[in-house]
Amino acid sequence: MSDPISVVVPARNEAHTIAKVVTKLTSLDWVDEVVVVDNASDDGTAEIAERAGARSVFEGKPGFGNAIRTGFGAARNDWIMKLDADLEKFDTSLFARMPAARAPGVGLVKGAWHDPKDNMPMTRLLVTPAINQMFPGLSHLRAPNSGLYLFDRSWIADQEIVGTYAADLDVMLRVYAAGADVVEVEIGQIAHDSRNIGHYNAMAEVIMAHFLEQQERRITEELVVMAEDASQVIDNCLGVLAARSRFGGPVNVYLGQPTDKATRILDAALAPFPTARILPLEQASAFTPVNSASNVRLFAPYPAAHENRAIRAALYLEDQIIQPSDVLLMPLGSDRGAVDGFRADVALEVGAGAAIKQAAMKKLLTIQHGHAAPSGPREMFQTYDSLPDPLRLSLQSRKQVGVGNM
Repeated sequence: MSDPISVVVPARNEAHTIAKVVTKLTSLDWVDEVVVVDNASDDGTAEIAERAGARSVFEGKPGFGNAIRTGFGAARNDWIMKLDADLEKFDTSLFARMPAARAPGVGLVKGAWHDPKDNMPMTRLLVTPAINQMFPGLSHLRAPNSGLYLFDRSWIADQEIVGTYAADLDVMLRVYAAGADVVEVEIGQIAHDSRNIGHYNAMAEVIMAHFLEQQERRITEELVVMAEDASQVIDNCLGVLAARSRFGGPVNVYLGQPTDKATRILDAALAPFPTARILPLEQASAFTPVNSASNVRLFAPYPAAHENRAIRAALYLEDQIIQPSDVLLMPLGSDRGAVDGFRADVALEVGAGAAIKQAAMKKLLTIQHGHAAPSGPREMFQTYDSLPDPLRLSLQSRKQVGVGNM
């Protein structure tokens, strides 16, 4: 794989080393550009970096994650290598092992290094145990906390990366949740200056909080929506979908009418998030989870008395992949009117998706002449398991017809 690579180097007051770093990087034939992020330096770091051949961008907001997010946004290539400003301690020729490890399906290559003076307490005592418990699909990594890595940003919404010390881990978790492979290569040995326990304590709190947040957000759970039209999605579950997309989780929306004005509103709402897809309902039978180890939660319209292609598609998928307990029913039918018999028994918080849903609802209101429901902090659903027995039996008989025949 020969796609060009941008190298992003966050730097704060690195005037004494940044020229050497940039010179080393620009001499590597696989480096297309070097972007130095000046994180509010006051020692001329940016000017020195530019004279050495880098492109500099400024980020005045404190926080390591803010700096790399700005750098990733400024990079002109999808493949981005993130490196630190102390490269004089590395054999930079070994960095070529990271581009060499790229392959179809690989979204991130971690650079694993060793320090004879550091037994890696953060990795051994926190990061690795947390990954083993919360994200076991990444347990093959020996240096998951490495801040030296190469990734393909087309897999993730890089503008949503957390602004803290946990940013490097956030990139890795997002790539993993998106369904890409995360691999690792050895890049040598270095000797860092000794760090005191206070340094590790501060980092540990931030990193552990991030792991817990991403686990609570269920970023590896894939959301699938079957709907007759985009209005159903915007009204009923866009807040949940937008929140999951912002945090890096995969979202799939299958629509029976994929070309109307409401669809364009929905598409604009989810467009910033590479893990969100809008597809024709006819393609629902081809759905496969992006990660075989992930769970799938399915949203579909509450089954009305008349024939409903979306619920039939949902039931077909439930037969193949999803447990009935993971099917949630939306309260509006294909005519956007309330469905008799709907009884909400699940409420999901909209949270980080609230602003996206509100904006979409406002646009929907302008084309529906007042028919759009107001947006609230929660979205309401009924579990498939709670349907009356006669209705469930009726649905079981309907799902004998394949999705391709709808």
